[in-house]
Amino acid sequence: MVRSDAGATTSRKLKNKATQIVTPPSVRVKSVPAFTPLELRAAPTVKPETCYDKARAMLQLEEVPDYLPCREKEYKQIYDKVKSAIEEFSGHRIFISGQPGTGKTATVRQVVKNLQRKIMQKELHPFEFVEINGMEMKPPEKAYSALWEALTGDCIAVKAAEDLLSKTFNEPSQRNPIVLMIDEFDAMVTKTNRVIYNFLEWTTLQDSYLIVIALTNRIDLPVTMLSARSESRIGLDRLTFAPYTHTELFTIVKSRLEGIELFENNAIEFAARKSLAKTNEEINNKVTIDIVKDAIKKTNTPWSKYIRKCSFRAKMFLCTLLLLRRDGNLEIELKDIIGKYTKLCRKKGIQTSTCTELSNIAYDLASSSIVSMDPSKDIYAQIKFNGNEEDVNMVLILRIDPSIKRTLCKRCDSVLLPGVTSQIRIKSKPEPQLQMMCTQCGTARGYPIRKGYQLFSEKSENIYGTENDQNQSKNK
Repeated sequence: MVRSDAGATTSRKLKNKATQIVTPPSVRVKSVPAFTPLELRAAPTVKPETCYDKARAMLQLEEVPDYLPCREKEYKQIYDKVKSAIEEFSGHRIFISGQPGTGKTATVRQVVKNLQRKIMQKELHPFEFVEINGMEMKPPEKAYSALWEALTGDCIAVKAAEDLLSKTFNEPSQRNPIVLMIDEFDAMVTKTNRVIYNFLEWTTLQDSYLIVIALTNRIDLPVTMLSARSESRIGLDRLTFAPYTHTELFTIVKSRLEGIELFENNAIEFAARKSLAKTNEEINNKVTIDIVKDAIKKTNTPWSKYIRKCSFRAKMFLCTLLLLRRDGNLEIELKDIIGKYTKLCRKKGIQTSTCTELSNIAYDLASSSIVSMDPSKDIYAQIKFNGNEEDVNMVLILRIDPSIKRTLCKRCDSVLLPGVTSQIRIKSKPEPQLQMMCTQCGTARGYPIRKGYQLFSEKSENIYGTENDQNQSKNK
């Protein structure tokens, strides 16, 4: 039975039928190809024939046993916190960190599995469980659509999903609590961390009934990768999974192979010690120059190579798409891109392109998978950028306009207003320069004012539209 100390709210919720989360008729639902989900596909019924086949099946990562040894303390803490939040219809967030292979995901799945058994036994109020992997959410805003689709079965645009989720979690209703597990949580870190902040902020709302369990391999994630604003939303429920010892690894393998008398204890212990030694060796390796060179090579992604080889108009098409994405819409219609592209060309004195030419550019970019679109919808096709915006910025050297950049403090991002939030002085040594100091944080920056000085963006060789550049583009 449900705990009696949950209060009148819990009893009222249990008596009333839970309402379903549905997509409003005004929101357009995307049409997705009809296919059978992976978990519902009929797998070949091949029964293990030998003892080796049985052992291999029991040691698979996807196999969730009924009992997880050596994680009893962590299991109890997660189980009690999630069960209490479900019973009390309150939002909650749990931050779990630890090295890869320490049983974080398996422990949470086992907790959910046992809580679902409580529902079957009529001992716990029903709840919705959604699992998201941060590595698959590119860009991170895709998590909004993934969560909404898991709750309703409808695939909608990212911006619409964010608005509907915010509205759902702010309005009181009789819906079931939602347990959201976000694996690889550190993969969703961005410059603004808006997605992370929203998910954690929703758990603090009175009527959200949202329980977020964030799993990451980065123990220092809240301190080094999140702003103070986002870190404060994580809360104090933080668990760290310590690495296994060779004795614990031996116990885990023995429990998995229970009933299969195939391996001697000495062989299992040797494998446990060897596995632990290999893991420690990888962790304790020092960073060498070879590792640095290899990392530099990996930063040169296939998409960045492709962008470098693109024509000037294809690069400008990508820039136009990224400019329109800054309004928060991750999917832009082709006709809007064409309109913005034409305006930019006229403003910079560049020869414009026809709709057919820009449509062909969009099709070429879609064939490389850097963007996705439906060619059958012509200029009304929704174009989505699948790449990394940093790749485009690195290749095209996109910078904030100096007229805007010089009005913002580099350290505290305050708006620099002369005589109000900043002090301006002119100095002659070591060279003539204008010094602007922020009165909020004390950061000072100098700008050269010597005769003949030009910014990078003002130099003729860096501006497309001069006679030499146009001749070069025609020759290409």
